[in-house]
Amino acid sequence: MTAKLWLAGVLCAVLSSTATAQVPDNKIPVYKLELRKVPDIPEGDAALVKGNAGSIPDRFFLDNLYMLKPVSVSVRAVNPGGVVNVKITKTKWSDVLREGTTGADSQLNFKFRTQGEFQISVTSPTPGTPYKMVVWVGKDIVPPTKPVFVPKSEFKGSARPTWWWWAGGGVVVLGILLALVFRKRKQAS
Repeated sequence: MTAKLWLAGVLCAVLSSTATAQVPDNKIPVYKLELRKVPDIPEGDAALVKGNAGSIPDRFFLDNLYMLKPVSVSVRAVNPGGVVNVKITKTKWSDVLREGTTGADSQLNFKFRTQGEFQISVTSPTPGTPYKMVVWVGKDIVPPTKPVFVPKSEFKGSARPTWWWWAGGGVVVLGILLALVFRKRKQAS
C-alpha cells in the first residue's frame, strides 16, 4: 500500500512538472522594468535584471518611450557557454522584431529607438540558465537645427540682389513716364 501511494505521488509530481512547461501564453507573467539612475552608468537610466532562463520565457516590458531616446538591451549568460535566447517584440509576443542567442559570444546587444512600448522575452533550452540583463535608456538625441528666424543684427547680405532693386525702380519710372505720355495724348486729342 505504501509503495502504491509513493508511486502515485511520484506520478503526480512528474505530471505536474511537465504541465508547467506548457503554460498558456496568457498565463506567463510579464514584468514592467523600472528605470533608475545607476552609479556606474554616467548618462541615462537603466533597469538591471538577474534571472534564470528556461523553457518558459521570462517576459519584460518598458513603456513611455519616444523616438528621440536611444535604447540598449544587453543580455549576458553568467556561465561561459550558457545559451540564452532573447527576442525583442513590440505588440504581440509572437511578432519578433529582433532576436539573438548567446553561445560563442556570451553577450547580446540590441540598440534601437522606438515609440511607446517594447517587450523582451528571455528563454533557454537548458532550464535554470543564469543570465543578467541591462536595459539602458539614454538622454534625448536632439538633432542640431538652425533657427528659422534670424535677428536683424546677425543678418548678412540682402534678401534680393541689388540689381533687382535697380530693375524694379526702372520699371516704376518707365510706368510713370508712359502714364504721363498717354495722359498728354488724351488731352491733345
